[in-house]
Amino acid sequence: MLRVAITCATIMAFAASAMGGVADTKHNFTSAASSPDAYFTGASQVCAYCHTPHNASNTMMPLGSHEPSSQTYIMYDSPTMDMSRTAQPNDPSLVCLSCHDGTIAVNALNPVPGASGAGTYGTPSGSALDGSGLLTTSSDAYVGTNLSDDHPVGIIYNAGQDNDFEVKTGNSNNYPDKLLYNGTYVECSSCHDPHDNTWGSFLVESNSGSALCMRCHNK
Repeated sequence: MLRVAITCATIMAFAASAMGGVADTKHNFTSAASSPDAYFTGASQVCAYCHTPHNASNTMMPLGSHEPSSQTYIMYDSPTMDMSRTAQPNDPSLVCLSCHDGTIAVNALNPVPGASGAGTYGTPSGSALDGSGLLTTSSDAYVGTNLSDDHPVGIIYNAGQDNDFEVKTGNSNNYPDKLLYNGTYVECSSCHDPHDNTWGSFLVESNSGSALCMRCHNK
């Protein structure tokens, strides 16, 4: 029982911390004040658009409840790119793309919060969402399935293939390692934290003077 209590307390502490960070950002889809272009009326659980405490269905994220992406993406490619990349994005990018590619409704949740059979979670509102809860193509948050004009993801980071990049240290507390998924891959999560918008654009840290870019790029 003690182990269960500690586990539950840890999960609750994480949820409270995450909600505290999300509540005042555009990822708070329950609030027209925080997310005026994309919100849902009749919904109040801030964390529920990604997470559920029970019966999680999306293994790409902790206690995931949002429908995962199953799209095939056009990946970034360039003759000047020396590092290898995966054929498709890895989980941390797919989590973001499951909303931002505009093919899955933001409120496509399993399980749906509330009573069994309650239907979709909230009614879509705001100019960035269509009537079914999909991000519109005119939204600043819309990425689509063509990633060829975005910062590459799925990159297998190896400065040995390009001396314009910082060498990994082998320590996940140091740069550039701490930005890499599984210490290996450049993904959306390398630069973005969906729970915290302290630095704008949900960046993981300040990019003043291109400081975040320079964690990896050696220019």
